[in-house]
Amino acid sequence: MGKGYLGLIEDIRSWLRFQQSLGMEFVSSSPGISGFLSSADTHDPARKNVPGGHFFAGRSRDGVPGSSVSAPGSDTLPGLKSKVEKCTGCDLHRYRTNVVFGEGPEDARLLVVGEAPGRQEDQEGRPFVGVSGELLTKMLRAINISRTECFITSVVKCRPPGNRTPEQHEIERCAPFLFRQIELIRPSFILALGLIAAHTLFKTDNPLTSLRGRWHRLDNARVMVTYHPAYLLRFGGMRQKNLKREAWHDLQMLEKEYVASKNA
Repeated sequence: MGKGYLGLIEDIRSWLRFQQSLGMEFVSSSPGISGFLSSADTHDPARKNVPGGHFFAGRSRDGVPGSSVSAPGSDTLPGLKSKVEKCTGCDLHRYRTNVVFGEGPEDARLLVVGEAPGRQEDQEGRPFVGVSGELLTKMLRAINISRTECFITSVVKCRPPGNRTPEQHEIERCAPFLFRQIELIRPSFILALGLIAAHTLFKTDNPLTSLRGRWHRLDNARVMVTYHPAYLLRFGGMRQKNLKREAWHDLQMLEKEYVASKNA
């Protein structure tokens, strides 16, 4: 059997795992399946190696103090974590049970960035352990990436009251910690989940639809933007199916490049 067929079979197998992880129990024999298969290679292969969108480096590029975390102890991840745990830079520290710094290998090749901790994350002090965290784990598994090989964190390290969206001044106070994490981990790939993560990384207010589906670059890391798992869980019916298909496209692009870099 030719290599192309084997690749197609693996794509289908991975896609089915992804659909199963999102709750789909069966796949009908419909024109939509044919449409999916025929569109698997319609994105321009030349584009995937071309950085797109805004370039916003963590090392104070463009005058943005992305790496302004320079206090003693921030030269290592444990030291940075200690500093974050003592942070009182915004009012969110008044409401937190635990700071959620993030977790994963200090030399992770993939950094996953979310928005902010939720209730369960705040209680446990760990990122993505709630319902959306379960979905994230399944999404990663569907593209053959283990959660344990990623470093998972968020833009804001303390839970906003009522799980509201972080306010701009809260993001600005916390973003330097994120950029310092990126500098210390030096990931090859970053998966930005949702609008807050994408806007913070790229210093842009462009809609998510214009940012996802293509590669961006942040210093030496290649960045893929997709929907936050909580956003995927928010909808039902055809709207959810369309979002799943778009998220799958993003994740499949990540899988191909991530695996290729592993084997290089």
